Amino acid sequence: MLKIEDKLGRRFEKLRISLLNSCNFSCIYCVDNEFDENANLQPDQNGADKSISVEEFTQLIQAVHRLTGLKSVRLTGGEPLLYSNLYPLIENIKKLGINDIRLTTNAFFLKENAEKLVNAGVNSINISVDAIDNKTFGKIIRRSDTSRVFQGIEVAAKAGLNIKLNAVIMRGKNDSQIVPLLDYATELGVKIRYLELMKMGHLYHSENGLFFPEKEILSTIQEKYEIEEMKREHASTAHYWRTSNGGVFGIIANESTPFCHDCNRLRLDSNGYFFGCLSNAHGEKLMPYIDNEQLLAEKLKGLLLLKQAVKFHGSELSMRNIGG
Repeated sequence: MLKIEDKLGRRFEKLRISLLNSCNFSCIYCVDNEFDENANLQPDQNGADKSISVEEFTQLIQAVHRLTGLKSVRLTGGEPLLYSNLYPLIENIKKLGINDIRLTTNAFFLKENAEKLVNAGVNSINISVDAIDNKTFGKIIRRSDTSRVFQGIEVAAKAGLNIKLNAVIMRGKNDSQIVPLLDYATELGVKIRYLELMKMGHLYHSENGLFFPEKEILSTIQEKYEIEEMKREHASTAHYWRTSNGGVFGIIANESTPFCHDCNRLRLDSNGYFFGCLSNAHGEKLMPYIDNEQLLAEKLKGLLLLKQAVKFHGSELSMRNIGG
């Protein structure tokens, strides 16, 4: 295996794949005010996803895995449960010898898919849930029906999936939901992670007045609970704390507590472009190089060099296209 490593010792060990760039939610931190209220309400059953084929995904994953020895693959979107060939792709990934397969979802279609995901071999799922209050949540995702999200979470928990909840905290939008979300996660027996708002896509050139920092998230929680910081794992995007009532929460603080120094993630979008860093909109199509390990290694090294040394700076890339 060729050594693909930068001067900070960073390698590509985790691959995040955006299976498609469509989603049945239009979250305000992901999509600007121009959105279709009725778009993508149902999974595409006709195989007409606007993305590269399962075979192409598989070839690309195999080529990268051969050079990097990937430890895990995360399937994202858009909304990955809308992807009509999700289960054949999972089967192909497992055949490549990658057994740690994860998924990020908004949970709207999770109730119908939880058992299928377990049976397919998915290890864990991250679920986006930005509020407990229905009105608050609905305004963020721009959908009136939020009950399916919570039904999906609860079915997935009963199915035995390892669950983490993700909440993007925004000043004046859902900062009142920090403790209710924590209490919900604690009662369910799962971890929750709060995300500082990232300047991605339509937010890249904004003043970021919605930004709610790590220190304020911590102080909000400390109004109700005592907390104890836990040791950070290598390459983790989150720092975790344990609460006095047994809950566990993390904060992904890309502004306040950057984690670029040991980032080990590589991203692949639905059009076949690879990205080494969310803070750099430069993507590379690696399909022409999959049969030439030397050239492929050079391309991967180039993507590795795009990583920020210290801190995330944001990008015009949309999370709807590049995945969470």
